[in-house]
Formats: sequence, C-alpha cells, structure tokens
Amino acid sequence: MRAYVPFHGPPPRPLAGTTAWNALRAADVGPGSVVVLLGTGGVSILTLQLAKAAGATVIITSSSDEKLARAKALGADHLINYRETPDWDAKVLELTDGLGADLIVETAGAATFARSINAAAPGGTVFAIGFVTGAEATTNLLPIIIKALKVVGNNTGSVSDLCDAARAIGAARIDPVIDTVYSQHQATEAYAHMAAGGRHFGKLAFSLSW
Repeated sequence: MRAYVPFHGPPPRPLAGTTAWNALRAADVGPGSVVVLLGTGGVSILTLQLAKAAGATVIITSSSDEKLARAKALGADHLINYRETPDWDAKVLELTDGLGADLIVETAGAATFARSINAAAPGGTVFAIGFVTGAEATTNLLPIIIKALKVVGNNTGSVSDLCDAARAIGAARIDPVIDTVYSQHQATEAYAHMAAGGRHFGKLAFSLSW
C-alpha cells in the first residue's frame, strides 16, 4: 500500500495534472533533465512546477514577457519570447550546448512540431498534447530516426495516473496556478476566454455547487 501524502493547497486539476505527470514519466525526467514547455497554459505551468520539483532544468516559451516573468518566479530557468525569437528551437540548442531537450511538451501542433523535433536531444521525447495551430503536420522523419526520438501522444490518463500526480503534487507542496475560477453557470464565458488564446496563465477552472 502506498503511503498517504497530505495535500496542501488547491486541489490538482485532473486534466492538467495527469497530463503533466504523464509527460514527465514518459521522458523519465529527473535531476539534470532538460524540459521545454510551449506556452503558459494549465499543462505547461503545472509541468513546470513538477519538473522543478524533480530537479530538472526548464525552458519555457511565450509571446508575453509578463507571462515569462511569472514563469521565472515559479522556477523556470530559461525564458524565450517566441515572437522576438521565432527560431526558438535554435535557442534551445544554444542553451543546452547543442544537446537539446530531454522532453518537449508540444501543445501547439502543426506550426511548432518540426521545431520541437529539432530541439529534442538524442533519445528525447516529444510529448504531443495539443493542436491549436492545426492537427496536420508534415514532418521530416530523418531527425526522428537519427536521434531515436520518442513521439508520444496523450489524452490525459487514468485514475491511477491522477492519484500518482496528486501524491507528487502533495509531496512537493505545489500550489497549482489557477488563472480564473468560473461558476458552473459561466461555461460560455470560460470557453470564450480559452478560445481567445494566449490570455490565461495557468488553469481555467470551474467551481461546482450542487
């Protein structure tokens, strides 16, 4: 039986927490690992928090310097504004002395997938969870083959995965970052906020009253 770890702070969000946890497990992230996060949404920010707790170096991208500053306050080691540095994959290689990242959490899809492949280290993992820029990408297979990359898709995870994520969040005393909490009657506003893109930092959440 696993030991119970008391949880302090807001409850972990099932989708973001489980996805972030599975991303780190897929790449066996630990001390010395390099993690690249695209954007500052719920999954990226919780992955940042969990990766830092695991001893990893985290590189995060955003088009907003304000959001990058908030990510730095949460422990991000390197910040890339992708509007100022559109070839962010080259910057990742520069920051890692040409080695690349062990894990890239690919949230954008078609527009960034090739750069994620380029920025990955030999034996690295590209963890694909989003397609806000499109779901169909043309990919050069050569770097995937030469670098023996793992391209892993994910659609959150199991109840067991969520339990593992909650234990990790509790053990590290992580407070998940919640951008906005909506009532159960504000679903239209919440989805409009998300659809607008690039406005939130962390997770949008609902409070339920039955």
